[in-house]
Amino acid sequence: KLLAPARFPSVSSSRSKFYIQEPPHGSPNWLKVGLTLGTSVFLWIYLIKQHNEDVLEYKRRNGLE
Repeated sequence: KLLAPARFPSVSSSRSKFYIQEPPHGSPNWLKVGLTLGTSVFLWIYLIKQHNEDVLEYKRRNGLE
């Protein structure tokens, strides 16, 4: 039983799991777009700021500044 060949679902039954509702292509969800872009920008700014602080700390600890 453990070595039985795997059964693959038919294409139509597996496809229905992913295409339950046709997405509206005409109008994007601007709230989701804004939240996604805003979050991305915030994370990049935070990452660069944190990196610059880490570089300054590294230089301070190693007497490079």
